[in-house]
Amino acid sequence: MTNNGTMPEIPIETIAETPNYTVWTAEEPDDERTYHLELGPVTVHFFTEEWQEFIELIRHAAETTGEPGDDEDDEENATEVELDWGTLYFVKDEWQEFLQLIEQV
Repeated sequence: MTNNGTMPEIPIETIAETPNYTVWTAEEPDDERTYHLELGPVTVHFFTEEWQEFIELIRHAAETTGEPGDDEDDEENATEVELDWGTLYFVKDEWQEFLQLIEQV
């Protein structure tokens, strides 16, 4: 806290953005850089090591995932990325947009 009782402003920087997804970083007061992934109404927060591991995981998934089919409602054509804390589930267009976001990082 600052002397006047307000929280100091944490500098943030948007590093990648698509129409539905955003990645931004923040320089925390303890000089730790954090990464934040906004997926619609959900924001996932990562420390640097976690972020690097996540990016490697997504890039590997992109290399090993075939092109989804044309039927977006078909669950077999969806891409799922399982993580310790949950599963990211993307239909064809969402997955392509998400990969565009990751390519910007």
